[in-house]
Amino acid sequence: MLPMRRWAAGTTGGQVLVIFALLIVVLLGATAFTVDFGRQLAERRHIQNAADAAALAGCRSLTEGDSDATAATNARAMALINIEGSPASGRASIASDAAREYEDGHLGDPAYLTSGVIVSGNSVRVAISSAVDTTFGRVLGISQLGTSARARCQLQGSPAVPLVASRYANPPGPGAGFVDRMATEATSGNGVMTPSDPRGYDAPNRMAATEIEPGPLFELYGTNSKATNASDFRGFVALDVRDFEDPTARDYYNGVTSDDNEQTLKDVESAYFADGYDGPPLPAVSDPATGATQLGVLSGHNTSFVVQEFDKAYEDGDRLLLGVYDGTVKEVPDFSISPPSAAIVIPQTTSTPVDGPSFSVSRNQNFSAQVALSLLGDADASNPAYDLVPDPSVNPPVAGDISEPPLWSSTTVAPDKNGTTVTMPGLQSTAVPKGIYTVWLEGESNGTPVQRRRYPVAVQVGGAVRDFSLKNSILTGSTDTVSGTIDLPVYVSTRNSGSSQWNTTNPVTLSWDSGSFSDCSLHPVSLGTASITFDTTSVVPSSAGNGAPATLSINTGTLPAGCYAFTLRGTGTNGDGEPVTHLRTVTFNVATDASTGQYIDIIGYGVFQVDHADANSIFVRAVSGVFADPSALELRRAQEPRLVPWT
Repeated sequence: MLPMRRWAAGTTGGQVLVIFALLIVVLLGATAFTVDFGRQLAERRHIQNAADAAALAGCRSLTEGDSDATAATNARAMALINIEGSPASGRASIASDAAREYEDGHLGDPAYLTSGVIVSGNSVRVAISSAVDTTFGRVLGISQLGTSARARCQLQGSPAVPLVASRYANPPGPGAGFVDRMATEATSGNGVMTPSDPRGYDAPNRMAATEIEPGPLFELYGTNSKATNASDFRGFVALDVRDFEDPTARDYYNGVTSDDNEQTLKDVESAYFADGYDGPPLPAVSDPATGATQLGVLSGHNTSFVVQEFDKAYEDGDRLLLGVYDGTVKEVPDFSISPPSAAIVIPQTTSTPVDGPSFSVSRNQNFSAQVALSLLGDADASNPAYDLVPDPSVNPPVAGDISEPPLWSSTTVAPDKNGTTVTMPGLQSTAVPKGIYTVWLEGESNGTPVQRRRYPVAVQVGGAVRDFSLKNSILTGSTDTVSGTIDLPVYVSTRNSGSSQWNTTNPVTLSWDSGSFSDCSLHPVSLGTASITFDTTSVVPSSAGNGAPATLSINTGTLPAGCYAFTLRGTGTNGDGEPVTHLRTVTFNVATDASTGQYIDIIGYGVFQVDHADANSIFVRAVSGVFADPSALELRRAQEPRLVPWT
């Protein structure tokens, strides 16, 4: 029996040796996979970094104005530089344009590129292939491991910051300070606003701005960047709220909802100054408009906040791709009036009728009614002599009055969506005391519901020039809750040019017209328990800063949610002993959400160069004309290179 036991023991030892040998092979294989796959992973990271750098280099080349072929060459050169020095001793390569490689069955399809560079439009694709020689893997008959990397860079073809630029100053022109900011500085004052083609240049000698001949310096954001018909809007927009074609529906992006209030929207928008806008890009503008290029406006009392965030992200000389609007704020469904930028200038008594300034009437895409136009007097003036236009108007006027034109160029307008220019010829006056007064330019639609818009227009009588201004005041506010309080800064400033200064220590009296309280469509509303007060009602105009300050406080009391308006009045006597009266409309919202409010229409896109920024303003110059497509080749220099998913 003993020999049998020795035989059994020997058999067991042999089995252990066989199992041990097999385990050695498995362990060697595992080691091969661990070491060689680790080297493969290192090579993958290495060539991915090279692909990312190459794609970005191609995009940067495009922003410098290079051709697609040059951009591809630069991308490939960057890839070749970065694939050197592989930590895994890999053999990376990138195919030439003539020998691009694709996955089987997908020849020529950029989405299936495996080696090479493709530049198409504003997109740069880079694909790199490589192989790593194995060490332990040879034991298993695997001599090399392949790997690849792909990267795609896209020039951001939409505004990266939540600001839009107003194309025109003091439209519709000509004269009276009219400026096309997208034209060269030398030609920017020529011609008139171009309503028939928002991106055109109507005057033969008005030329689009270029880098060699940029446009005039202007305030992109700040006190003097206001819309022509909405003093609170300075160009700060809600990129996440679009399409105002329908009175109730909106398009919301990036987590924004109809329940978000204005303050929430401001917090969302602030991140875009630092990081750029990640949301769905703005499309090319179309005619007729689709609503996709309508943006919600954010009120203008955020100046220091906007400038501070902008200043953190941009330096003098940087370029911006921005949407451009015509300077008019709109509502749905509605029409808008861009009031005249210049005062009506008329003698105390006219020997022959004089012409007043021009203005523009435009409409929302859904507005199909006509608009009746009229001039109204200052019916709430404390001194009847300051109410210059009787109701009804009398031609010729009696002593102390002016008459509205008996024949406007259009007393009833079917406005074009890009604006219809209206003139007011034939103004007359009879024995009006010398001074500066205010009349109202009003438009009323004949559709359903009836909409009314009313804007104050200054009237300079008999050569009166010493003046004050309320233009720097912030006259729009909001509260998120019923019974909230809104404080608005009112500034009384003097003109800053020679003979037109106030030239006296006489104060301006601030008040508001109780009979003017209404909703924002000018339908009378009861004030109820709400109150409107000033911290001071007597202010001496100043040329320092924004002017001499006062605070207008609105306690909304029991007013229900909605939009409200009333008239702010400033009256005084200038250094020549003449009366001066200015009226402004104050609007405020109570407990309204992001689906309500106003919007602007993007008419095109342009490139702007930052000149400088101070504590309250951002100054830029246009270095391109206006283009319908934000991805236009002419706008590349301001577009942001960004790595995006391959598909």
